[in-house]
Amino acid sequence: MVNYGDKIPLHHPDKLFVLFCMKKIVNIFLILIFLLIISGCVILIFLPKNIEIHISRDFDNPISEVFLEFNDMENYGTWGILIGEDSINTRINYFSPYKGEGSSLTWKNKKDDNIGEGEYKILKSKINQYIQSQIIFVEARIVCMEDIYFKSEGGGTRVSIRLKTEDFSYFNRIFAYLYARKLEENLENSLQKLTDILSKDNSNKELAVGDIEYTDFQGVQLLAIKNETSMNTAEIYKSMYRSLHDITKYLTDSLRYIPTDIKNPVAYYTTFDTINKTVVFYSGYPVKLDVLPSNTDIKLISIPQGKAIFTPINGKTEDLFDSRFALDRYSKENGVKLKQQYWEEYQDYPLSFDDEIKGRAYYLIIE
Repeated sequence: MVNYGDKIPLHHPDKLFVLFCMKKIVNIFLILIFLLIISGCVILIFLPKNIEIHISRDFDNPISEVFLEFNDMENYGTWGILIGEDSINTRINYFSPYKGEGSSLTWKNKKDDNIGEGEYKILKSKINQYIQSQIIFVEARIVCMEDIYFKSEGGGTRVSIRLKTEDFSYFNRIFAYLYARKLEENLENSLQKLTDILSKDNSNKELAVGDIEYTDFQGVQLLAIKNETSMNTAEIYKSMYRSLHDITKYLTDSLRYIPTDIKNPVAYYTTFDTINKTVVFYSGYPVKLDVLPSNTDIKLISIPQGKAIFTPINGKTEDLFDSRFALDRYSKENGVKLKQQYWEEYQDYPLSFDDEIKGRAYYLIIE
């Protein structure tokens, strides 16, 4: 019988058995590690090289409002994917031109690694139709291409998004795959936040002077008188005032209109000659008539339907052209192609040249 308190000789059977068992355990452990490595490599082979996400969301707002939330960096920064989840600790930097193609922003959140650091950039932008953007998630080393499609449905808008990651590197595939799977949830959350923002802003918000919006103009028929004047705003005011007075008299006396049924006055410009300092425009009221008026000075004309941009008119009559210049400036800065159709709709035409004038200025645009 062996006394285990004594030192066992190296060649003793019990010692050899213990060594044999330990060696076998180590070999099994090494084999398990090897199998885990092999299985990990095999799993990597079967994991997709990239992730593609498709999401659609319906909004009650017109397409121009929804498109602006995606196309304007400052708007996007309030709700965009990951960015809007912690507005207090997320630092955002915006880069020119701030709207449309080429505009971008970067974000950084030091307190939340899930938000981390990233960049959003618009690569292509087609007004009220399509945006292509690139999103970079720095910590995860993930680059996404995002295609966003806009479609009018009734008075609302359907937005369809296709988000596709670039191919993951082989050894980064598991981590990137798990991270990318969360993107769908993050994207859903950001779109829900946008829904909340738009529903709050849907109560007929007023644009500030100089702000530009998009709209689907339905077209209008005008009962109008042609005016030819210089670009002097006082002369334009007097000419328009006389024309609107004559048309109002014709509507009430000949067509038996009740004054409250007469809609807002419109000035439709057909010529704006900055070289010779002259303008040609029709001033009148929207109507629905099938027969031309007998008065030869009063004509039926039409402004065609189409996509349009508009800006508020709110100031002195002497500054009447400011709104037109604001639209011209916006179109050049944002690559918007304008058609010739330009008109102004007034809430009410001022009784005096010194009174303020309010309304909206419109341009039809080439889609």
